[in-house]
Amino acid sequence: MRTLTLISSAPSSDAAYRTDLIRRYLGVGDEFAELELLAEAACYDKANPGAPSLTDELFGASLGDVA
Repeated sequence: MRTLTLISSAPSSDAAYRTDLIRRYLGVGDEFAELELLAEAACYDKANPGAPSLTDELFGASLGDVA
């Protein structure tokens, strides 16, 4: 079972959104839903170029203890 550890180096006004997206990604059981969440993260990254990459966070979260 995957677990979630959110590491935030700076407070963010959208931390709740990021946390929710990561939780949904970790709980997804369907590869198409996973791709939709990755696409959502990519859109977020494009709209927020100065923020840490949410797509990278999703990939990192999926690695679990390996990361």
